[in-house]
Amino acid sequence: MIYIQHSAEGNFKSRKSLGILGGVVTKKESMIFTQMGLFLVLGFSSFADETAQVTFALHLAESTASISMLLFAGLMGAICAGPIAPRLLHRFQPARTVPIVLLLEVLFIATAAIANQFWVYIALSFALGCAGSLFWSAILVSVPEFATNDQQLDRINRIIQTVRNLGYIAGPLLGGVLYGISNGQKGLFVLSIMVLCATFITLFCFKSLKIHTQMTNTAKQSKKGLDLTGLLRKKNVVYALAPLIITIVLTSALNVLSIVRIRTDLNLSAETYGIITSMISLGLVVGPLCFSSLFHRFGNAAGASLAAAIIGFSIFCFSLTQLVWLMMLSFFILGAANGVQNALMASFMMKAIQKEHRNNQMPAYIFIIQTSVCLGFIGAGFVHVHHTQSTLFIIGIATMIAGILGFILNSAVQKKEQRESNNG
Repeated sequence: MIYIQHSAEGNFKSRKSLGILGGVVTKKESMIFTQMGLFLVLGFSSFADETAQVTFALHLAESTASISMLLFAGLMGAICAGPIAPRLLHRFQPARTVPIVLLLEVLFIATAAIANQFWVYIALSFALGCAGSLFWSAILVSVPEFATNDQQLDRINRIIQTVRNLGYIAGPLLGGVLYGISNGQKGLFVLSIMVLCATFITLFCFKSLKIHTQMTNTAKQSKKGLDLTGLLRKKNVVYALAPLIITIVLTSALNVLSIVRIRTDLNLSAETYGIITSMISLGLVVGPLCFSSLFHRFGNAAGASLAAAIIGFSIFCFSLTQLVWLMMLSFFILGAANGVQNALMASFMMKAIQKEHRNNQMPAYIFIIQTSVCLGFIGAGFVHVHHTQSTLFIIGIATMIAGILGFILNSAVQKKEQRESNNG
């Protein structure tokens, strides 16, 4: 509830005019509009990346090797964005970095609509992977500026994680629809126009945000590169990251091994495989909003570790069952727990990294995640087809152990920090 003071000075403080359509908008209302705009922009960007990649893959569908190169190029682009992001954030600040990255995505997607060559798609996949990682780095640096307290930060982050995960569902659907428009060429033009509109929305949102937030003091930031050592020097961050890294490496291998398990070991149809794996995407969307608050009671780091243990249990169940409905349930729980883990870890990192270090250390966090994903994909290539089930069984057990140990360790660290803060 907003209380309007009747004094001239109080009225000026309580209602800072933004001059929108000649009206007077309160600070609270403008922040709500800005947050909604940011969620919309995040959705556009998430959909655009996935849609473009799916459209590229449909063009190269005749060769599995070409699709593998396409996906690998996107992943390498995301990893290479790590060293670039801090310098870009230092030079332009997050408020300008986000629209700049969106404009680059517009350029890349429009180029793909004109060109129709294999190596062009590979290069653009790399570029879009890099741009997507830069965009997400800028968003994670920007999000704390919206929140006035930790509870609001957690709520905003959960919504953003959900909108981002919606891209994994809407992107392929939209990609299939756009591919049907003139073999995808005109569809990519439509997509580039959508992202261009998102760019203008971003400019408006951050223009409003500047009224209520202070820019980071770059004078205090001695380093302008990727600060991995500074991030990993924090013990609480290392304890929180360890279960996450193990989970990401092992579950990235799951993405490859699940195809072999379902299609080769169990001889199930491609349609059944699609239905089973789609449950992960559904869980990713549902998890952050519906279940994050339950795990948050244990603390962000401990809750994320507990989610890792549940991910391991889901993989363990998947490795043992031959029932389709149980595999679907396992993958839904896995996706929901993964969504919870991502949301809690993002909140943890936003709070653990000081404001003056966000430009350097938040991209380092994303760099660690992307590198872990790459290691998981590479590791899965060394697993023999006949050892798929046993490998999944071991992955499930290992992830459960890592999650449980991480939960115990992070709970102890959190209690120690609480005691020190109470005594201090």
